[in-house]
Amino acid sequence: MKTLFLFFFFIPLFCIVAQQQPLPIEPASIIEPGHAGFDFGFSHFHDQNFPLSGLSGNLTKIGNLRFRISLSEYVELQTDGTLLDLLYVKERKPAFNSAIASTRNPTGDIGDFTIWTKFSILNEYTSNLGLSMRIGVQLPNASNESGLGIDEMNFYSTFLFEKHFAGVWIVNAGLGILGDPTRLSSQHDVSTYGIAYFVPVGASTIITFQHTGRAGHSGVGVNGLKNWKIGIQETYSNHFLVDVYGVKNTSVDDKATGVELTFHFLFHVMNIK
Repeated sequence: MKTLFLFFFFIPLFCIVAQQQPLPIEPASIIEPGHAGFDFGFSHFHDQNFPLSGLSGNLTKIGNLRFRISLSEYVELQTDGTLLDLLYVKERKPAFNSAIASTRNPTGDIGDFTIWTKFSILNEYTSNLGLSMRIGVQLPNASNESGLGIDEMNFYSTFLFEKHFAGVWIVNAGLGILGDPTRLSSQHDVSTYGIAYFVPVGASTIITFQHTGRAGHSGVGVNGLKNWKIGIQETYSNHFLVDVYGVKNTSVDDKATGVELTFHFLFHVMNIK
């Protein structure tokens, strides 16, 4: 029970989106009111493509950050992003932004940050199903001049489902409204999805399997995305957890493989009556 209790606090992964990753899995559960979570991590991907700039190479993400705070048992505020994306360029292909993309090697930039609000609708312990809605706006922090950004503001809304059944199942289904950097004053509506299964294998250890993606429009500016993850999470105390994931991207234009390492901290910040 202790492991599953902590699972609800720490399961969210970092939002590694921009050009190269779909939205990560998000649980329906809200962390305990008056508490906050802070996550810090690193990731590395081999043969990562950036279709808009035509760059590809090995991508290292330093300082994957996530902060969330619960204002009540029904509302949680979140923000996430990356302090530094560093691409060691192995190939430069002709592309829409290849003429203005950085010629440095490696090339680097801050990652896009996203601001989220999550609302709890149903609690699994009273309704047999956990259900929340999550709304977010992705800011265009990464520049297209670096070759790593798309300079577009994106909007997401997602329904989050959660159920205990021989472990814990989480399903995400939503909509993304994405700007297209290749067409002036245009946007594309895409569907976002994700499914995850979490299996406790010890008093402090959880193994997880995940599949996430983005479907709909597929082009240079807004391309299709999907990946698979398998990982292990280890709880060290009531307020500290570490997880590591292997990642395989499986979309038509993205076959990158990688690994993610994340440290999670939970702490009390204020009393809420």
